[in-house]
Amino acid sequence: MALLFTISLVLLPVAGAHAFDGKHPQTGLKPLDENRQMQVSPGDRCPVCGMTVIQYPKFNCAIQLKNATTYYFCTTGCMIRSWMHPEIYLGTSKNMLERPIVREYFSGRQIDARDAILVYGSDVIGPMGPALVPVLTERHLEVFKKRHGGKTQVFLKDLNDDRWYEMTGRKIAK
Repeated sequence: MALLFTISLVLLPVAGAHAFDGKHPQTGLKPLDENRQMQVSPGDRCPVCGMTVIQYPKFNCAIQLKNATTYYFCTTGCMIRSWMHPEIYLGTSKNMLERPIVREYFSGRQIDARDAILVYGSDVIGPMGPALVPVLTERHLEVFKKRHGGKTQVFLKDLNDDRWYEMTGRKIAK
């Protein structure tokens, strides 16, 4: 009995380390795997809006920090807000950001968001409303726009607060 009590005291902080405390963003229950793929769990919640990430498999995405801590997001828009302002949404500095992962629209493959063309203003609606849709190539962009429209396309590296406002009509940071 004493051994069981000792084990529970040792494991309790680890098991509760991912619990949302209402003040700090919740990290993912599992990090990206060895192939840099997401491992979304039923308990993962978007640190920006609080939505349950696993409910949106076509839209969910992630940010991995340099220490392998991973945050999962319900949609690309929430991930981008965190990538641009991690001090606000993740409670960490920009120099800790390692890898943004999104799902490419046509294949569903998980890719580095820095390699994607992000399309805004199409008829694709995500969990938070009009979606920011990642496509992989110029050819994919052409096909996507024929099928779904799209007013703006941008690379992650080219996004800033002003560009975000131009695209969405919303301020990115609060």
